[in-house]
Amino acid sequence: MVAVVDCPPERWPELFALRARVWIDEGADPSAFPSGKWTDAHDALRRHWMVLDARGELIACASLAIHASLDDVDEADAYRSVPFTRTGLIAAPARVVVESSHRGAGIAQALLDTQDVAASAAGAVLGVRQASPAMRRLLERRGWQYHGAGPVDARFPGVDFSVMWRLL
Repeated sequence: MVAVVDCPPERWPELFALRARVWIDEGADPSAFPSGKWTDAHDALRRHWMVLDARGELIACASLAIHASLDDVDEADAYRSVPFTRTGLIAAPARVVVESSHRGAGIAQALLDTQDVAASAAGAVLGVRQASPAMRRLLERRGWQYHGAGPVDARFPGVDFSVMWRLL
């Protein structure tokens, strides 16, 4: 069984470094992460989780933000035409990364489960996110809907992100 735990702020630098390292290993432009970390100002407002190996090393992570409206979500323009008419909180789960040597063990699914439970517990009625092709396949099996192509991100050459949504 995979143990997903809250990531304490003192371990956030490791989490941000893991994000960059995993994406660079997947072909992202290393110069897009000059500090060796993938973080932004919104990270302070997100809840972060981590998965540790038997030695206590960080091997996977994910985050979640809860917003009052779609206007508050990162890259809000990507979600404006999502067919959503209810009112309520919006969950923006993001940045699920798993070290390549630990893939296939259910870690990504455990992180997605954790994001889903936390979004529901927060009272969110809609989830929106962007997904890489591999993540899109996982999300569609979980009931997420493809909404269209996501914004192009120069940090991730050759990755066609998808805009995804799901009623919670």
